[in-house]
Amino acid sequence: MSDTQIRGVVVPILTPFNPDETVDVESLKRLVDYLIDNGVHGIWVSGTTGEFGNMSDSERIKSIDTVVEHVAGRVPVIGNISGASTQLTVSLAQQVSESGLDGLAATPPYYYPNAQDELLDHYRHIQDRVNLPLWVYNIPQTVKTAVEPGTIATLAAEGAVVGVKDSSGAGELLAQLNVLCEQGEISLMRFLGTAFRVTSASAVGAHGVIPGIANLIPAIISRGWEAGEAGDAETVRESNAGIMVAGKASQVTKGGSPNAAAFGAMKASLKIMGVLEHDTLSKPFRPLADEEKEQLPPILKELGLLS
Repeated sequence: MSDTQIRGVVVPILTPFNPDETVDVESLKRLVDYLIDNGVHGIWVSGTTGEFGNMSDSERIKSIDTVVEHVAGRVPVIGNISGASTQLTVSLAQQVSESGLDGLAATPPYYYPNAQDELLDHYRHIQDRVNLPLWVYNIPQTVKTAVEPGTIATLAAEGAVVGVKDSSGAGELLAQLNVLCEQGEISLMRFLGTAFRVTSASAVGAHGVIPGIANLIPAIISRGWEAGEAGDAETVRESNAGIMVAGKASQVTKGGSPNAAAFGAMKASLKIMGVLEHDTLSKPFRPLADEEKEQLPPILKELGLLS
């Protein structure tokens, strides 16, 4: 599927963990089936929602291999191989290059901020050493450095990258990238890491969305995207209402970070639903307390996920 033009809802899949923080392979397989059975168009593995920053390379590789094998070609799979340096990124990319992935994704290196000329070299170096379609993962709030529209357009024009996941939250930057691609007749798959623009993303020049909340409500998100594409206003309203309800789950926590609240609420919910065996988070993320988990079933019932 590596030459496929990917479009629609690509889910940044959670990584289910055993209590010892190793990958819970059987739960991961069930989650893959849950997502595909509910209409998603692709899977993004070992991403931010997958807690990759807290995982060893061996566990990241296990999660990527498990997803690719279990998907078995049903939808495209993109693997995030980001590292704190170019060489670390290339090393992980090479280790998963024969897994059957449809593409690789990389952030800028993290810890040290980088200049745009360094980022050009970073992505060119990765593409030169790994023969898989490469995506820019633009998420400056976690890696310090934004990949500017001109940098992405240059890489795309050279054929070094085929797509971008823009999680910057800066709509004007996407608009600028759209113009650069249009003016330069540059082919580039443009995806937004978003929840509240699922139903309108195609109208602003995006080819798809990569929303974490789709782990919990894949059917609502997929219908919302398709309704936005079709101009079905009633279904768009229904889907947006469902997204609002699902957002309540991450608001039940009384402590911990926003990421822990979001990942923990989805994992605890999926455990209640029987998809995951455990709701373990990688340390130092704070898991939901029992009294917080008790608030989830009414939300799940409102979403139609519990009888």
